[in-house]
Amino acid sequence: MPKLYDMTTDRNGFFIIGGESSADFGVVISEAPTFERAVRKAQAFEVPGRNGVILNQQDAWGDVTRNYKAWLAVDHAADMPAKVAAFSAWLNSLSGYQRLEDSFEPEVFRLAYYNGGGDITNKFMQYGETTVAFTCRPERFYKAGEQVQDLENGGQIYNPTRFTAKPLLHIEGAGDITVRIGAEIITAQLTDYINIDCERMNAYRLPAENMNNKITGSFPNLAPGLNSVTITGSVTSATIKPRFYTI
Repeated sequence: MPKLYDMTTDRNGFFIIGGESSADFGVVISEAPTFERAVRKAQAFEVPGRNGVILNQQDAWGDVTRNYKAWLAVDHAADMPAKVAAFSAWLNSLSGYQRLEDSFEPEVFRLAYYNGGGDITNKFMQYGETTVAFTCRPERFYKAGEQVQDLENGGQIYNPTRFTAKPLLHIEGAGDITVRIGAEIITAQLTDYINIDCERMNAYRLPAENMNNKITGSFPNLAPGLNSVTITGSVTSATIKPRFYTI
């Protein structure tokens, strides 16, 4: 799998999805994708006799589409059908949201899915041109936000973005454990460990044991800026994956 090179030194762009790279299929991204941005979910209500509108803005955004203009070249015309078939089979075998990253914004990744389509133009059986479109969640997750931090003794976590992050907590211990991040408090009853996913609002043990009946309180988030974290109870280990993102 190719490294996410700095585009100042490598002009052959690529994307990686489902753990495989477009470069592995002989596909080169011929043009840098647009810096797409999500639209906030909102409703505007007209009121007779009143200037403007009543605006109901949600703290949520719609999906975006990331397009990659690409070409696929072959050394021999007879190789073209097999190359196209392999590339198409790879994309069409993807199911559900997948991690998407590329050489144009190597510091972030997206969650995206592929719905098919996009004909490949045949240029004299020598190369093909196409646009690969992925539907992405609005977040651009920072890879730095995947770094797990130790929280056994509490501490502080700095969120460098303008958006509230929804972390993943892993806590080991016994009895009642309380976690406070800012003003939000969650309590868990443990026999050994628990995972608390604040984005999905779900508490569980691997592989798929539901532990939502073992928690009370609110799922804590990481507001922009400095966040104070305290943990009380018989904790033997506690970590947090911040999941910083931007829109």
